[in-house]
Amino acid sequence: MTAELFSVLDLRLACRTIGEGRPVVFVHGNPTSSYLWRQVMSPRLGRCLALDLPGMGDSDPVPGADPHRYRFTTHQRYFDAFLHSLHLSEPVVLVGHDWGGVLATDWARRHPEDVAGIAYLETLVAPVTWDSPNAPSPDLFKPLRSTAGEQLVLTENVFIETVLQAGTLRKLDDHDLAAYRRPYLEPGESRRPMLTWAREIPIDGEPADVHAIVEANARWMATCDVPKLFVNGSPGGLLTGPLRDLCRTWPSQDEVTVDGSHFLPEDSPAEIEAALAHWIPTLN
Repeated sequence: MTAELFSVLDLRLACRTIGEGRPVVFVHGNPTSSYLWRQVMSPRLGRCLALDLPGMGDSDPVPGADPHRYRFTTHQRYFDAFLHSLHLSEPVVLVGHDWGGVLATDWARRHPEDVAGIAYLETLVAPVTWDSPNAPSPDLFKPLRSTAGEQLVLTENVFIETVLQAGTLRKLDDHDLAAYRRPYLEPGESRRPMLTWAREIPIDGEPADVHAIVEANARWMATCDVPKLFVNGSPGGLLTGPLRDLCRTWPSQDEVTVDGSHFLPEDSPAEIEAALAHWIPTLN
């Protein structure tokens, strides 16, 4: 596996690559990086590319001090430009976890002819409300969406030090924790992407623009014939209950269940790789 830097708009975005053939793009979420996919990517899947989103992993931060510079729409713009920079000659397979699943689905909805299939796991498949079973933990996420969020994330690094392990069944070892900590060693603005992601979750209609995007994604997934692979977690963390039931109604979909909480590639990487290796060759 090699690490490459891609010039995308005004940033250098890091990307792990391995293999040849059909492009398979892996997209991480919060608070992880392409490191999440290290044991899932394999040459037998095709030309695997796992991007580090701006300000995350080894990618450049978004310049400036605007506290809103890491909104979903910013990541959307860079993700669009990254895929455009690949000059793909055939439809791409997208694999998305957490916010990466939202980015992947959003891009597929807007470029359906360029997508061979979408695999998704533990991602937000529809907007939520605070009183729904799929709402993020109010004890943590309500403070994160208040003025307390800066202390919790920018100072205390709660996503790396608490949320990451809480969403993984196996105990993360020191090497893995060090890899996830590395982009965020300096307290303050280096940790801004994680806080902004927490504030982007469409809850009770806010933020309105992200709510509209996630809602449009759900409508599209419910009607499109793009092949889908739902990687279900047992017990799972985010994609459970009503949202799990919702996505099981979508057409042209295969499903596989693997052990894990939220960060499934940390709990069952071999099983996810095997599921992708079985599913990808069935795509046109």
